[in-house]
Amino acid sequence: MMASSFTGERIGYRVFKRLVEGAQSAGLVSVVIGTGGGSEIGVATRFRAEATLINLALDYGITPKELDAHFRPIARPTRVAHPLLLRGASRYVGWKKQQGRNIPIDYGKPKAAALAEQVNTLNAFFASIQIEPACDHLAFQRIFNEGDNPSFDWNKGGRMYSMGDSYQQKKSADRASMKLDGEPVIEIDIQASFLTILHALLGKPLDPTSHDPYQHPSIPRRILKGWVVMTFGHNRFHRAWSADMIADYHERTGRKLGEDYPIKKVREEALKLLPLLKDWESCTFRWGDLQFIESCAVVDTVHHLAMEHGIPALPVHDSIIVPYSKKEVATSVLRTMFKKHVGVEPTLSVK
Repeated sequence: MMASSFTGERIGYRVFKRLVEGAQSAGLVSVVIGTGGGSEIGVATRFRAEATLINLALDYGITPKELDAHFRPIARPTRVAHPLLLRGASRYVGWKKQQGRNIPIDYGKPKAAALAEQVNTLNAFFASIQIEPACDHLAFQRIFNEGDNPSFDWNKGGRMYSMGDSYQQKKSADRASMKLDGEPVIEIDIQASFLTILHALLGKPLDPTSHDPYQHPSIPRRILKGWVVMTFGHNRFHRAWSADMIADYHERTGRKLGEDYPIKKVREEALKLLPLLKDWESCTFRWGDLQFIESCAVVDTVHHLAMEHGIPALPVHDSIIVPYSKKEVATSVLRTMFKKHVGVEPTLSVK
């Protein structure tokens, strides 16, 4: 929905904006503004077909049950024009994080060219893979951050995103119903990924196999983990819960998060449980560094499985989705690539 999200593909922001505004003014659709931009907790903006649009379709013999006969996803491209997206550093207005501006990329530079080619190599591979539902993936794009930082060298951020309203924005339970080349899938997840990476960088390896780092006697795991995720996304400790955390908790319990679990109390308990985070505000490493290392492990895993084994592995930031029969080899490759980039073996779980 933001102009900065349109990067020169088939439909530009101006055309899209006019289409939405025209459809609204004609009473064909209504727009429900989202929260969190389609993040794991938030909800993306949605478009709802009004009776006027449905009746117009019926006049042409198009019924909701027959949509697939009239509207099909476009074929997945073997290459995209912008396989990389580079953003400037985000900034905070109060405690609200604002996304950094888009920065032009010179694909003539060797490092950018190599990264772009790796992404498009994967796009070519997945163009021939049968993914169900077909609309769950179009193409990949790798997004880097802090491009306006003087020390930037394609080493901040770097996660690979499935462009559009994709499988990455669905809940894990919905992703579990996907199929790759007609086969049911499993999702292999890196447990406490950022925590494991930070501990390794600081020379104090974390062993999640010995205990669950988010397990607390009185604070639910989901709440404690949520606080850690919030902390990694900021340079300081939060003084209040995020709107997404508050909304998610209320949706699940009908109660107020701040009243049940004051953030100051959660922070105190979290720092007792994870003392390495006490120095987070002055830590040399930031979220962009942690995400870059994690992304290298995941992208290299996806690339190796595709090129060396012919196995499709869909990345979901700190996890991969693979055909069920390929569980063992995919687990082995992910473990190897994580150790290559982090220096320690990860704790993996399968769901």
